[in-house]
Amino acid sequence: MHPAAALQLGSTQPGLRLARTAIVLLSITFAWTAFRSAGVAIPDLAISVLALSLILALLHRSQAPRLDPLIRWPLVILTAWPVIQLVPLPFPLLAAISPARAAIARAAGHSCDPLTAFPPGTYWELLRLAGSILIFLIVRELMWRFSDRRTPWIVAAPFVFASILEAILGIAQFYSGAAGSGAHGTYASRDHFAGLVEMALPFPVMYGLAALRRARTRFHTHLRPALVACAAFAAAGVLLLASVVSLSRMGFIAALFALAVLALSRLPHKRWLFALPAAAVLLFIYLPPNELIARFAELSTAGKIASQDRLDVWSQTIPLIRDYPLTGCGLGAFESAFMRYKLTTPLTTDNYAHNDFLQYAAELGLPAFLLGLLLIAAIFTSASRSASQHSSPSGRALSLACISSMSALLLHSTVDFNSYVPANAFAFAWVAAIGISTRFSSRPVKTPSSTVCDLSRSLM
Repeated sequence: MHPAAALQLGSTQPGLRLARTAIVLLSITFAWTAFRSAGVAIPDLAISVLALSLILALLHRSQAPRLDPLIRWPLVILTAWPVIQLVPLPFPLLAAISPARAAIARAAGHSCDPLTAFPPGTYWELLRLAGSILIFLIVRELMWRFSDRRTPWIVAAPFVFASILEAILGIAQFYSGAAGSGAHGTYASRDHFAGLVEMALPFPVMYGLAALRRARTRFHTHLRPALVACAAFAAAGVLLLASVVSLSRMGFIAALFALAVLALSRLPHKRWLFALPAAAVLLFIYLPPNELIARFAELSTAGKIASQDRLDVWSQTIPLIRDYPLTGCGLGAFESAFMRYKLTTPLTTDNYAHNDFLQYAAELGLPAFLLGLLLIAAIFTSASRSASQHSSPSGRALSLACISSMSALLLHSTVDFNSYVPANAFAFAWVAAIGISTRFSSRPVKTPSSTVCDLSRSLM
């Protein structure tokens, strides 16, 4: 039996009604998290994680195939590692695996201490991590249970709709608020608001293209799919406008990068690649408002390269990584551990490194950080495989949207801490789960030999 055909057998099992209930509850939970200031308050995040746990319990047991080992084992290890960082260790063992942490414990007169320099921060980040993993498992399960539906896009719709509502609110804020104030929706930061809308942007673009491709014949396009495509492109326009009026410099660049990823994947001739830089320049010149152009102009002003002197923070994070190379200073413990290495603006504190890659390397240690990169690479590989091998254009379009969405946030995370914002972390986990699960809806490709065999079976 063809592997894709075997996948379809599981999708016909009972439980579709539960899946529909679960996706409604998941939509409400994600909207709650996003609209409650992105879930940054501990009580709000705790409610979201509790709701996600109940949704996963509602699905009873998993019907989806086991995760690929290159995804499953890094996910398990990265989930367990912050828990290990919280375990108090005797001083000799602590000194053997983390001399820098042992030196602090010795100075404090402690006989045993955990690997993390700030246990409350690790507990808090562990809660965010748990929510992200729950969403990943729930969305993957839903992709399996909806794999026999007409389109696999139904699981992506709630996240995109919530993002569009945020975008509409942000646009209204910009055009009705004080001059120079960027759109931020229900988020506290316009940069993190931009992180959400840039992740959602590729989905309506690719859905519109998929709708047109399904309906197109040699001479005309049917009216209903054309209207669906127009609505999808209008939603994409709303998301792009929200990214622009957020006045987030990297948010705008990441949105253009997401569109460039889609363009690179769909261009039929390599010579058209030379048109992309020109198109990006034109969008940069004519699309941004004066306020966003003024923010880009600040890049040439001394002392305004980045808020809180980000370049200094990045350079001063390197010694922190060097002192905690194996075990890290503890997930969520960057602020506490970084004070010892901070050389500039000593009267201010830096909660985040404003670079997720540097911060995770400092907090988790280099082995766990490299394992996280392996996990991301495995997710991209799986999504790329679906983008090229899925049996339907709609499935390939959904996979491409996931690749573009994740690429945009990863680029944005080089200058910000989007993955530490619960709503954005949940959205990234949602997209990643879709990216590795679109293959569930891929049908086996009929070959002449298989067609003859099917015909002979029907006659027997």
